[in-house]
Amino acid sequence: MSTKTEAELEGDRRILTLKNLMGRSLILNRPEALNALTHPMVLAIKKQLLGWQKSELCNVIILRSNSPRAFCAGGDVVRVSSDWESGNQRGAMQFFLDEYAVNHLIASYKKPIVALLNGYTMGGGVGLSMHAAFRVATESTVFAMPETNIGFFPDVGASFFLPRMDGQTGTYLGLTGQRLKGRDLVYAGVATHFVPSERLPMLEKRLQEIDVVDFNVVNRAIEEFVAQPEAGEMDYSLAGVREAIDRCFKFNRVENIVEALRQEAEAGGVEGEWAAGTLERLLGMSPSSLKLTLEQLRKGGSCNIQEAFAMELRLAEGRLGSHDMHEGIQALLVRKSNDPQWQPPGIEAVDMAKMYPEYFEKRSDYQMEFLDGAVFSEYPYAFGLPSEKEIGEFVRGESPQAGDFALTRSEVVAFFVGKSGNKVGVREKVNWVLDRKSRELPDSSVLQWVK
Repeated sequence: MSTKTEAELEGDRRILTLKNLMGRSLILNRPEALNALTHPMVLAIKKQLLGWQKSELCNVIILRSNSPRAFCAGGDVVRVSSDWESGNQRGAMQFFLDEYAVNHLIASYKKPIVALLNGYTMGGGVGLSMHAAFRVATESTVFAMPETNIGFFPDVGASFFLPRMDGQTGTYLGLTGQRLKGRDLVYAGVATHFVPSERLPMLEKRLQEIDVVDFNVVNRAIEEFVAQPEAGEMDYSLAGVREAIDRCFKFNRVENIVEALRQEAEAGGVEGEWAAGTLERLLGMSPSSLKLTLEQLRKGGSCNIQEAFAMELRLAEGRLGSHDMHEGIQALLVRKSNDPQWQPPGIEAVDMAKMYPEYFEKRSDYQMEFLDGAVFSEYPYAFGLPSEKEIGEFVRGESPQAGDFALTRSEVVAFFVGKSGNKVGVREKVNWVLDRKSRELPDSSVLQWVK
């Protein structure tokens, strides 16, 4: 008779499972810590996902929390920092090795995974959900990647997914840790669907009834529970500042971003007010983390999924060996004084030329061991709203589906609405993008892409 280790017992307590018909649910059960991921929890998730992938009795997997407050508010970085500082460096790095391997497994999983993002979804919780084919937001969902605030960097695959968001949205979210809420996640591309939280139990039951491994069938099942937005409205908190985000965060040096925000703030108005608040927030982050993160995101745009995680593993080792990560964790999460003493204290004092070899060129003693061999440069499944890139390629005739003739607005909208199966939110987003990025040619109703 085998005896489980203490870590395995901890994983069993914190990761619950539910089997019903052909559905399997993984339930995060650490509500007192907003389901922050511990190493035993990561290992328990890994074990279940590997087992269910082989099972002929499992067609769909639901990831959810047992608490309405949080899906998962991050990883247990306090423990990781403590391990490193006490000399258990291998233990600290093993957390990231296993966490990133699970993130990659979710990204390459051969069966539909549906993440129900009710409540706080941050850091490690984003890693559990963002790579899933289906991410369901509710009115209580709060998304953020706030790692620069603790001297770390956006990890769990953020090197891959943030650069692939519309325009400079991912750069903005990665540097500032800005929160998105509710429908924001759908319009930003973080979530694929918006379902009111009161419908989640019915949705889970419906998913458990699916008798075939088919991503399109799962997508249609979720669509049955989606809530309609207000007629013709884009309920997106970044809608009014998206052009300013692109203007300010397009640069490859943090100093240039700071200067652009200052100039935007001086111009006043809604965008000026946003810029002033963003600048204040940005200047409170770890300066070295900001520069490291910007370089990470610029490189991540050309990385495949495995390269992104391998890069993040090197960065994690480097930050664990830095002052700022441990200082940030202590100031914000342990003593909660919110007064981190960054070293260096200002952006101008951070020499990226010296940091670069240490973080991006030095060979690590730790190497990623992936649980699946999948390598791709774009996610294999796309069930969210169309991206600005897709819309632009279609309008410019660069998409094979665009044909040889210039298109009118109604034709563009009709194409994307039809392609999506009349998905909720497609019409609103396509019209919003066309309003900002195109114009009708004189004496003609056809569109020209102008930005």
